[in-house]
Amino acid sequence: MKKIIAVHLLNDFSGSPFVFGQALQALQQRGAHVTLYTATPTGEGFLSGLAGVQMRPISYRHSQRKWLTLLWFVWAQWQLFWRLLWQLRSTDEVYINTLLPMGAALAARLRGCRVVYHIHEVSIQPAALRQLLTAAARATANKVVFVSQYVASQFSFESADTEVLYNALDPAFARQASRISSPNMQVPFVVLMLCSLKAYKGVYTMLELARRLPAIRFDMVLNCSKAEADAFASRQRMPANLHLYSVTKNTLPHYQRAHLVVNLSHPDKWVETFGLTLLEGMACGRPVIAPPAGGPLDVVTHGMEGYCIDARDLDALVEGVEDLYSDFRKYIRFADNARRKANSFSADRFAADIAAVFGLYASVAASPDLGTAVHNLEMEILDRSLN
Repeated sequence: MKKIIAVHLLNDFSGSPFVFGQALQALQQRGAHVTLYTATPTGEGFLSGLAGVQMRPISYRHSQRKWLTLLWFVWAQWQLFWRLLWQLRSTDEVYINTLLPMGAALAARLRGCRVVYHIHEVSIQPAALRQLLTAAARATANKVVFVSQYVASQFSFESADTEVLYNALDPAFARQASRISSPNMQVPFVVLMLCSLKAYKGVYTMLELARRLPAIRFDMVLNCSKAEADAFASRQRMPANLHLYSVTKNTLPHYQRAHLVVNLSHPDKWVETFGLTLLEGMACGRPVIAPPAGGPLDVVTHGMEGYCIDARDLDALVEGVEDLYSDFRKYIRFADNARRKANSFSADRFAADIAAVFGLYASVAASPDLGTAVHNLEMEILDRSLN
């Protein structure tokens, strides 16, 4: 049995652990023995409770104080390096998600293991840290998987085998999304954004957009706790038409209520490497507004599934939202295009491709454990709630 040691630094409800969880489940279902090293400071994330995956906790967390986050980062690298150095065997394969777990890559190289990197990000700050992490990846990686053509274009790995493997929708999500009908155009038009609580993600742009368009409802789902979302709201002059939500594992009700899904990341400060929330919205039959740079350009074609608009151009954003709000025929055409495009990002294709990276081609049938059974029951209940 192939043994894969997987490493991801921070397990939360953001995009990279979501994709990594899909990959680990695909590998486990094809017969690999998967052990995952990760930190879950909030107690839950997309990597929590993966069926058949053994968890090995590490200590790491983010802090409002950058110097404290740096100390946690150094401590996490120290833990990963020494724990894996003693526990790895040369026949193990080490699967590293993002550039951040440098300590794991160095230990794997010293133990003679094959190292596979899955790279999602390019905007790591400060620049010196990005250079250090990239140098470590170049020195240790045997195989590098990129999530988009844009991400691949930002790196040079002369000595490693590289390929682009697009992210895919979770099969359960895709199944539910396909059953969501067109939104009710008689109720207030809803613009939805799901993002981290960061200025460069466009949270303040969303506030200003809501102020400019008082007849439209704006929903913002933040990847943070309710306390953090409430603290953010208390510091702002919140428009009455903007509704703020904290992190949730079940985002389908938000997409179902929405008419339009937006990503307002500022490309001068943060270039999106893929755009999973855009793809999820498209799968639900919702047009999108995406940044005109980076990975979203692999997902969204301007004037087809929505618009690609620079979030720094507020007038253009207002015009794009009003255009889809007022032109029903165009809205329906974009919505149909969006759903068709999303269907091309198949979970089966992703699972087969990631399995091939590790030389696993045959699917291994296995009896579902209790966790899988519970998950299936949850999805059945969600099915009924959407119909």
